[in-house]
Amino acid sequence: MESVLDDPLNWTDDDQERALRAIAPWYDLDFGSLTDDVEMVLELGSHAERVLELGAGNGRIAVPLAAAGCRVTAIDSSEAMLAVGEARMRDAGVDVIRSDMRDLSIGGAFDLVCFGLSTFQHLLRRTDQLAALQSARRHLADNGRLLIDWTAPRPDDLDPTPSTMQLEWLREASTGELVTKSAAQELALYRSCGSALDRALAIAWITYQYDAVNESGLLRRSLARFPLRVNLTAAEMAGLLNQSGLTPIQWFGSWQLEEVGDGDRLIVLAEAAG
Repeated sequence: MESVLDDPLNWTDDDQERALRAIAPWYDLDFGSLTDDVEMVLELGSHAERVLELGAGNGRIAVPLAAAGCRVTAIDSSEAMLAVGEARMRDAGVDVIRSDMRDLSIGGAFDLVCFGLSTFQHLLRRTDQLAALQSARRHLADNGRLLIDWTAPRPDDLDPTPSTMQLEWLREASTGELVTKSAAQELALYRSCGSALDRALAIAWITYQYDAVNESGLLRRSLARFPLRVNLTAAEMAGLLNQSGLTPIQWFGSWQLEEVGDGDRLIVLAEAAG
């Protein structure tokens, strides 16, 4: 019998929420020390008074934007992620809305609309990608900018050989537990549903494993497997933007705003098409 783990295009919003419930308790420990991308957003959005972040998660980007004086609206559809971040975002003055970014209509016009840290790659189907971009376009102010940050294509994105679990870090949690994170990526080759175009796009299964050991040596493990769009090129993104009434104006290859090809990220600034 075919399961959702056989075909990522069968993945549902409920499946995504189950994966996020496993990840959310560890998100601060995993990504809380990451600041390079936050500094990049602050620099590229230095003109912005009103900011809309799509897929804000635990508020890692939204809170510093609010601290810098921006009026920030944070959108996320995940109850698990908002359980981690909503209180801190509201304490920082962020307006938090639980909503699907693909069908967003909250009124108002924003100087900066942001898809941070690979958020866009969770949109697997082209229809979902276009819907999210069109939502962003509807909420852009005159002269507003759209910022999208995602993982640049890598040679192993299209390697059909499953990777083994690799240890990424060992850290101490606030509970005193020692926590390790291991991860693996596997190209999804079996896809029986969706449009022909969707089936042609590169999607990988990402597995995260968090192991926490307390002072007594007791182990608790959190395991999540979820699909992620990989090998998303600048040319493909430019086409999606153009279909959504948006025009790319600047491209970067890293959080340090290097040229494309000189880093492991792809970052685009876009504006509404004239």
